This record gives sequence, structure tokens and C-alpha cells, in this order.
Amino acid sequence: MFLEPYLLTGPLRIILLFVLILLIHRIVSTRISAQSALNFLVPTITLVMAAVLLGSFVLILAGIFDLFVIISIIIGLAILAFMNLNFNQPLKAQLRKIYTRSLLYITIKLEKGQQFLDRDNIIKPKHKHPDQGLSQYHRNWQLAIGLLLPVITYISRSSLFQEDVFTLSPSWFSKLNFVNVISANTWFFQTGEMMGDYLLINLYAKLTHITNAQALQSFGLLESALLSLIIYWFVFKISRKQAPGILAGLSFAVFYAFLPINIDLIAEHKSVFTALIIALPTMFFCIYPQSFSFNKKAKFYWLLTLFSAILLLDLFVGILLIFPYLLILFFFKLRNNLRQISQIFLAYLFSLAFIGIIYGIAAFLTKEDFGAFISSNFYSFDTYTYNPHLVAPLRDLVLYYQIAGLVFLLITIYNYIKKPHKWLASLVFLIFINLMFGIYHLDRGIIDLDILSQVLCIFIPIFFGIILNVMVNLFSVFNFSPKVGTRLEVIIGTLVITVLTISTFPPVATLNFQDKKVENMVFEAYSKIQSGNLPYSYAVVNALPYFSFSKNSHYYYNYDYFNNTYIERDRRFNRYKDNLPYLQNNPDIILPETMFVFVYKDLKEKNLAKKAIVDKQRDLTLERIELLKLKGRNVELYYQNANLEVYQIENRERSSNINQLLF
Repeated sequence: MFLEPYLLTGPLRIILLFVLILLIHRIVSTRISAQSALNFLVPTITLVMAAVLLGSFVLILAGIFDLFVIISIIIGLAILAFMNLNFNQPLKAQLRKIYTRSLLYITIKLEKGQQFLDRDNIIKPKHKHPDQGLSQYHRNWQLAIGLLLPVITYISRSSLFQEDVFTLSPSWFSKLNFVNVISANTWFFQTGEMMGDYLLINLYAKLTHITNAQALQSFGLLESALLSLIIYWFVFKISRKQAPGILAGLSFAVFYAFLPINIDLIAEHKSVFTALIIALPTMFFCIYPQSFSFNKKAKFYWLLTLFSAILLLDLFVGILLIFPYLLILFFFKLRNNLRQISQIFLAYLFSLAFIGIIYGIAAFLTKEDFGAFISSNFYSFDTYTYNPHLVAPLRDLVLYYQIAGLVFLLITIYNYIKKPHKWLASLVFLIFINLMFGIYHLDRGIIDLDILSQVLCIFIPIFFGIILNVMVNLFSVFNFSPKVGTRLEVIIGTLVITVLTISTFPPVATLNFQDKKVENMVFEAYSKIQSGNLPYSYAVVNALPYFSFSKNSHYYYNYDYFNNTYIERDRRFNRYKDNLPYLQNNPDIILPETMFVFVYKDLKEKNLAKKAIVDKQRDLTLERIELLKLKGRNVELYYQNANLEVYQIENRERSSNINQLLF
């Protein structure tokens, strides 16, 4: 399903938008980052996501969350970056200088007949940065992997969509409602939901001009594809080697037999995953803050933004993961980097206080139970752990991982004693991951194991990558050149991954979508309707569960209305549709400019009584459509597929379709 064009448009558009933003940033900036490839891309994605999430949250609190406002802010920031103002000096003189230089620039370009944008606008001096060093060799590897890993993950997840039970389920419609009403007064105190991920989905739909349903449906695949890239980069930064990073990224992409991933919920977006997209780079930055190309003051504010964004996305990650991690890190940085770790803890506590105060005030004003809401975010209400595809029961697998983790932890401690700086990150994360394995085995109701399983889906691939790095280091006695060593690691790793993938990949996987499911057809039909017609110029007749598709988009009617009331209303409307005074006095008879009626042909229903009712309702709907045709109404088949037909009833010509209105 996710290879269908109408669901690929969102990811492709967001990628193009991000590339455009990077290009504009490069043009308007006086200097560019010294970091390159993924060392630039991953931190940029992380910081942009966090800043956009926090900024949009503030706009929602202010009641001005709107695409026009967001674009205006982006343009304003671009202008400020271009002006490069120094706010410690008088602004008037700076603005006069900018004005004069801009006029001279335009005049010279016009006189010489040159383009306003040329090579000099793209090639800029770089910021000085002590840790800029990616060799051209590693940069090429990163760019190649950065292109391939998300694609492999996307296709891998797509191949399992035939097993999906989430799409169009009650839980799916509930989440769609959250996305639809994100800018209304419904942000606070949705049980078990912090709503940050729904804000990103809503913004994703707005920026790419796709429907909220399409955004919700493709966001889960988009976050998984992005996570595979971040996992690769994360392990590469820890190990400084390509092979461990590749193993980690591909493990997340294809090792379903070793990870607690529910393949029947593969289409569901997960707030834990979204939070970890920001949390993983943040956790690395906490170990090596010099990875930020900012001064100390700016680093503090960015950490404040990152921690706040994580808390807005998922409290389980923001509190039950980040806080223990910072405690472990505090132990290692206490002696030599007390000021550094103190700044990190201060940023975290400020973020916690900032989000806590806002929600506390909201709880006071709405008289909600603040404690109960916080507790609800530590438990899963609509996610379960069901992994029949694993090579062994999950509890046994985690035990094996725990044993291996303890063995390699001891080796890493030895390596750390010899070279503390090189092995600090590996040691911290091995302790942290072993702690999660241990908590999983305790099973004392300390934390929700279903959510912990989602977290382990991310950290087990990281665990694999760190272990491979330790193993490669054990064989470092063989003196290969760096390039030869990297090639051997990648070739051997690729062979191992290929063999494991072929032997353990779920046999139900398929990329054959010729036998389309009803869910696919519904999405395709709604995508065609919503992208081609002006909002609220049309109505849709469909079953009650599909009501959520209509919010903030179009009018909705159920089959009872269409079968029992519409014909009479149609008769009155067509009698008086040219009588403006009568319509003004009787607005209840006015029909939408266009009606779209969904007719399902062969729905599989086990309950025979319910199936009889559905069949009778469908037959009556078809009778009403034929009656409208006999009356001379403009009725045509708008969409047709194996199990679904959509009829278009045009009550006013050229009044709904966007192309007809424009041309």
C-alpha cells in the first residue's frame, strides 16, 4: 500500500521541502557549518524538528497555529539570517548599511547582466569547528548509506502491510481525530497522549498539502525510515566505524526475527519512535557536547529546546529513559566534567519545569487530575506485544541479549580503563541497555512492558552495533589499512545480514498489491476526492466509521440520510434552485455542490445478520442513485475498483472541482 503514488507524495514532498530550506539557509547565511554529510544532516533534522515542535506548541497556546503564520515566521527567520544583525550594536546604522549594499548589489548585477544568484551565493566560508573531520572516504560512505537505508526500511515495512490490522480500526480513527482537531482546544489531557506527535503529523499534512488521513497513514513509515538513518549515524559516531553503524541500521530495517516489532501494527505511528528521533542525537550530544557547532550559551538553549520537545512527544521517553540515562552519565562526568554535566542537568530540569508548569496551569483551569494524566502516559492503552515471528520467545531472547551484554560490558570496561575518551559512549550505552534488559526481566509492574518493547526495538539494533564494534576491536591486531579494514567489515557484515534476512524475514511479506484491500481503495478514493475539490464545497456519503475523514474537509452524510431523506430534499432543491429569495428563507433544502456516494460491493462480514443489513443498505443506495439518473441529475461513476465504487452527483456544475473553478 505504501508504494502507492498517493501515499508516496507526502514523504517525497517533505524531503524536497527540507532540501529547499537547506538551500535557502545556505544562500542567506554568511558562513556554513564545518560539518558535512550525516554529521551535518542528522543534527540539523533533530534541531529543526525540536524547534518546529516547540514553536508550534507555543502557537497553539496562543491560538494562532496556522500554515500562513508558520510560513511567515520561516520567511522572517530567513530574512534575519540574511541580515546578520548584531543586536549589541545600534540597529539603525546596520539597517542603513544593509540597504545601501543591497542597492549596490542589484545595480551591479543589472548593469553586468548577471544572474542574481550564482556560485558565490552557494560557496561560503565555513565555521571553525574542532571536530569537523570526516574524510572524503567516510563522507562518500555516509551519503550512500544515507540514501539507501531509509529506502530499504521503507520498502521492508511496506512489504508487511498486508498483515496490518491497524488501518481504519477504531484506534486509527481515534488518532485521526487527534490530528484533525490539533489546533482546537483539545490539546491537553487526552489520556495517554502528549499530542506532540499529532502536531507534527498535522504540520506534515499542511506543509506537503496532503490530507490528514494520508499524513497519519504514511507518518509511521516515514518515522521508521528516518530512525534507521539516525540509528546508523548514532552507532557510527559511537564506534567511528562504518560496519557497526550499517549493522545497526539494517537490523532495525530487516531483522524482524530478533526485534519485538508487531508486524500487524506496522502502519501505526508510535510516539516513542518519534521521541527517539530527537532523543538519540540528544543523548549523544550529552556525552560529547562539542558535537554541537554552537557556543556554550547556545548549547544550553538548544538542549532546553531538545528536552522540551522530547517531553512534548512522549513522557515515557522524556522521564523514564532520559533521566536514568543522565544519572549514568553523571557518574562518569562527575570528576572531570562537573560543569558540563551540571549544565545538561540544569537544561533538563528547566525543560521538565517548563512543561510541568504549563500542564499544571491547564490542569488547574480545567479541573483535571494532573497526577492521573502523568501516570497514564507511562502505560500503553492501544498497543500490545505480539511477536510470533521471533526466532525465540521474547523473554528468552532478552535473556540471551542480557548475557551477551554483560560479557561485552566487561570487555568494554577494560577498554575504557585503557582509553576512556574512545570507549566512554560505548560503556555508557551498554550499561544503559543492560539496565533495560534487567528491568524487562523483573516484570514487577515497574514500567509498562509493551512500551519498553517499543523502546527495545530501537536499542537492540544499537546494541548489535556496539557489540560488533567491540568484536572488531578485538581483531585489531591484524594491521589492515583503514580502507581495506572498512571494506572487509562491510563485505563480511553484508553477507551475514543477507543470510540472516533471507532465513528469518517474515514469509508473509509481499510487494504484490494487485489484490487490493478495501483500506487501500478507501484511501485512494478519498485522496482523489480531497485533492481535487474545494473544501466544504462537497459532501460524502459513507459508513459511520469514516466520519473522521470529513473533519475540517467536507460535509458528511450517512446512508440512512441518503436513502431516506435525500431524494425529497433533491426534489425541492431542484424545483427552487433558481429562486434565490426562497433559498434564503429555506436554507435547509440547499444541497452541497457535489455529492460523493461510496458503494461497497463484496465486504467480508462474518456476522450473517449484519451482512444482510449491509447488503440491503447497499442495494437501496444503488436504487436511489438509479432514481436520480432517471430524474436527469448529473450522476457519473467517479471511482471504481474491485470492491468499491464512488458515484459523483453534481448539483451545481463547475462549483466544486478546483481545476474547473480555476480554468
